[in-house]
Amino acid sequence: MESWDTVQLAQPVRGHFDLGTGYHGDMWLDLDALLLRPAGLRQPVRWMADRLRAHAVDAVCCPVEGGAFLAYAVADLLTAAFLPGYRTPGATAGYHLPSVPGRIAGDHSRPVPGGIGGWWVGIVDDAVNAGTAVAACVAAIRAQGAVPVAVTSLLALGDASAAIPARLGVPFYPAATLPSRTWPAGRCELCANAIPLSPAPPP
Repeated sequence: MESWDTVQLAQPVRGHFDLGTGYHGDMWLDLDALLLRPAGLRQPVRWMADRLRAHAVDAVCCPVEGGAFLAYAVADLLTAAFLPGYRTPGATAGYHLPSVPGRIAGDHSRPVPGGIGGWWVGIVDDAVNAGTAVAACVAAIRAQGAVPVAVTSLLALGDASAAIPARLGVPFYPAATLPSRTWPAGRCELCANAIPLSPAPPP
């Protein structure tokens, strides 16, 4: 892991936040600000690409939100395919890949010719906290017969660096880490201590 100003770019704020994934956390990141100036991310993007290059990936997958910009850049450096993970309608953190047409209501993405069965796939995200989006992408990859081989991200919060490999069975390479805590919303320690939810900071 290297040292960049990635954490400062994300403008972390402490508080009590609903993360929108079924989890609460004590950290808010401005991920739009993190991605505002692409030139500032060249070094960590190259570092992430190098981590996945070691796994000889055929494709790079990502949650189609902020991680998509990074994954596209990483896929370009690796001359690999780009697999955006689209959020499944009505699911909190479910994603599906554009590899089998007509299976998801409202999915208008083009299928991958021949499918992705047997492909080795790396997963890229901007920040990994509870890991719900990354886990959903891994599940979607496996459901299509492909093999997730590694996860990399710009930021890992809290215990994600240890939790992701243990939970998903693949190595995890964050470019930077940031101390933080998360809880399932129903077991949030901050809620238990009557600490009110903080409003998301304005952009």
